[in-house]
Order: sequence, then structure tokens, then C-alpha cells
Amino acid sequence: MPSRSSFFLTLLTICAEVSGVEVGEPVWTFETGAAIRSSPSIGPDGTLYVGSEDKKVYAVSAKTGERKWEFATGDKVLSTPSVGTDGTVYVGSLDKNVYALDGKTGQKKWEFATGEKVYSSPSIAKGDVIVVGSMDGRVYALRGATGKVIWKSDESIFKRGVCSSAAIGLQETVFVGAMDNKVYALNGKTGKMKWAFATGGRVGSSPAVGPYGSSSSGLEGTIYTGSADNKLYAIDSQTGVKKWEFKAGADVEGSCALGPGNLVYFGSEDKKVYALDGKTGEKVWEFGTGGEVYSTPAIGADGVLYVGSEDSNFYALDARTGKEKWSLKTGGKVDSSPYLGPDGTIYFGSWDGKLYAVKGSSHGPSKGWWSQFRQGSDRAGTVGLSLDDSVYRFVGD
Repeated sequence: MPSRSSFFLTLLTICAEVSGVEVGEPVWTFETGAAIRSSPSIGPDGTLYVGSEDKKVYAVSAKTGERKWEFATGDKVLSTPSVGTDGTVYVGSLDKNVYALDGKTGQKKWEFATGEKVYSSPSIAKGDVIVVGSMDGRVYALRGATGKVIWKSDESIFKRGVCSSAAIGLQETVFVGAMDNKVYALNGKTGKMKWAFATGGRVGSSPAVGPYGSSSSGLEGTIYTGSADNKLYAIDSQTGVKKWEFKAGADVEGSCALGPGNLVYFGSEDKKVYALDGKTGEKVWEFGTGGEVYSTPAIGADGVLYVGSEDSNFYALDARTGKEKWSLKTGGKVDSSPYLGPDGTIYFGSWDGKLYAVKGSSHGPSKGWWSQFRQGSDRAGTVGLSLDDSVYRFVGD
């Protein structure tokens, strides 16, 4: 089985310059049968994977936009696929199932039935353990090879269900939001609750995990997550104690990206994109769009931030200042979170049913700790063990 380092080395082989297309223009589009609210992931061989409201999961060539295969589920696929080190694709569906698919052929390896709809995107923990939530009020840990249950959370915890996608921190701790207005930390080996933090609204936002450092209690990091109480929270990963909160003008249902200089980026239903100081929660800048922002920003290596809006536009902003660099009008709302390819191509979906490949200026994501949705191109939602708590800078600083 290849290592994650070889995964990313293989990923770099798909790099190629796109000629004849200007920055901010589509390189190609791929049309599905309904809205795309899922976010694209990419496999070791340069294949993109994305779900659609037409109930299917698609595999598409990142270079050409040509369809490789499609897999039909029983209901809409809002979950973002994650990709294992062996190329297996894991995804949830509103048909209440979690699926494992062969990344090359689309053949089903296994399916696991939960008791309710699965909005959550599967996370991949150490040892190819799949962690996923369901609206049945459970978080499940499954064996990646077989789909067999390793553990499931206690039925007394998530009584209103889970649509947030879990983040896996160091020491295998599982961080996840829930519809009962709380953020939870679970023991990744047993599923037992370590702590719970209460917000004032449902937590559909998927947590982002900030850099870890040494403390008297061990390795300590910061969990960033939004809530339907109009706030973004920074929470101590060890204790569950609030470090700070920031109040936006409306609910924060999308997730955060963490960039160089300890900046935190996110969108809100108040139609704005925000940049905050990650240590203090002080606002650095805000940018107004014409619609609600559920898309999670992605920060490029050259200091450009990319994000979608329900005004049907996809935006490129200066990550330092929030000034607009360019925008692209699509045929529908853009809730999908972008993936930044190593050759500068940006991939995202729209409610117009299309998967877009757009030429950008950023050759891959920044070296920040959690620079795009679900942390990496495989959308595994896991902190890389090779990362440290360095303060990264944009290229050119």
C-alpha cells in the first residue's frame, strides 16, 4: 500500500501548463444531471471524484474533463468523496448508506447501511479507518477494507443527528459538530466522548484543526468551527474550552480554511467572506458577495483565496487584503468547496450541474496547516503527521 507521501508525489505528475486559456477562465466543464453541492477530491492517478444531486458519484479526468465512470446510489450525494491511500473512494448518500468504490473502475467494494441520511463526508484516520456521521444520531468508525464496524458513538450523544464531517487530529481524536448545538471530541480508538462544547445553534460546519504545540497537558491545538448562532468559535483541542468567538451577521454553516500568518478564512449566510486573526479572533478584512457563502475557501501558494457564493459567482481574492482579483459567473449557486490542483487549475461544482476546471494562478495550495476543505486533496479530513507548527508564509514574502 503506498504511503501518503508517495500519494502526493504521484499527484504532482499530472502537472501540465494550460495554454490558450486566461486566468479565471474555464479550461473545461463536465455536466451531470443535477446540482453539484459536493466538493471534488482527487486520486493518486489524477482522477477527480464528485457527487451530484442526480444520485450519482462521478470519476472524471482532471486533465480533460472526460468521464471515466459513474456509480448510482439511491438518493442525492451531497457528501464529498474521500480517497484512501490505495485509491478506494469513500462517500455517503442520502439513501442512508456509506459506499466504498474502486477508484479505477467504480465497482462497489462494500456498502454500510446507517439508520438515516448521510450528509457527512467520510474521514480517513490512521490504519484506513473510515469515520463518518449520520442523521441517525451516530458517528461510525469502519474498517476501510471491509466496512465492518470498529465502534459507533453512544446513542445518548448525537440525538438530533450529525451532518458535520469529522476532523481527525493528532492522537487520533475525532472532532465533529452536531445538530444538538454542540461540538464534540471523541476518542478515535473507542468512540467515547472526551469533551463537548455548547454553542447557540446547530453545528453543520465541519471543524478545521489548527497547528499543535506543546503545553502542560500535552499536545494542544485549536479547533475552528461555525454554528447557526451566527458565530465562529476557536476551541482548545485538549480541554474543549473556548479561546474566542467571532460574531458574523448571520449563521456560519460552512467550514474554515487556515492560511499562512495564522489567518482563519470562512464564509457566512450574511453573504460575506471573512479573514480573522487565528490567535485573537479579531477581524482582518471582510468581502461582500451577492449571496450566502457556504463554500469553504481554499488558499493558494501565491496568496490567492478562492471561494464560491450563492450569487452564482466563483471569486479569487487577495488573501492578505480581501481585494477581488477576478470572478467567474456560473449558471447556478456555488456551494461546492474548491480543490486547487498543482498545475494551477481550480476544480469546483455548481448548482447548474457542472463540474468546473478553471485556470488559476496558484500552483497548489499554500503550506498552511488546513488550507482547504477537509485539509488535503484526498479530502481525508486528517492532520498530516509530518506537519509541524511552523508559521508559513506566502510565496514571495
